[in-house]
Amino acid sequence: MKDDNEKEQRILDTAAELFSRQPFHKVLLSDVARAAAVGKGTLYLYFKSKDDLYFAVLFREFSTLIESMRQFLEESPLRPDEQLAGVVRILAEHFYARAFNMELLGFVVTCPVTDEWKQLRADLWGLFEGIIRNGIQKGVFQDASPELTARYISGLVRAVCMFAPENSDLDSVCAHASGFVMRGLGLGK
Repeated sequence: MKDDNEKEQRILDTAAELFSRQPFHKVLLSDVARAAAVGKGTLYLYFKSKDDLYFAVLFREFSTLIESMRQFLEESPLRPDEQLAGVVRILAEHFYARAFNMELLGFVVTCPVTDEWKQLRADLWGLFEGIIRNGIQKGVFQDASPELTARYISGLVRAVCMFAPENSDLDSVCAHASGFVMRGLGLGK
């Protein structure tokens, strides 16, 4: 079993690297198999199609992102506004650091509607919602609908990373997104 898991991770690592350098349509499964040092038939034992492999890469990256946010929140005894700014930065860094996500993000709307994907989205929104509710409780934020706001924040950061003006850098995007959200939550008026 350990060898199977290592092989699957090697395939995912290889696919992530190839998708980061080329658009989806240019990456061939035979290229992934060759670069991962597995047979093309072996690749099909783990993934039904290129789409399946593509979404497995995205799912793994999304899971890693959420784990990074959780770690940040657990390790950082910060005020709610600092926590929110920190997770916004982690989200933006994730999109900036992984070029293939920009290609994949166009497909996020059509990601599989499975229980796993639903849970991952709920986990992401839950992190933001938890920070907001904590901030409301501590008198730092004001918000009538933290559940909706959590969705806005993740969508806002994703959109600005996808469509930021050419002269924007990571720091300016993070500062603007955080400031925009904080003003919406009653800070920085």
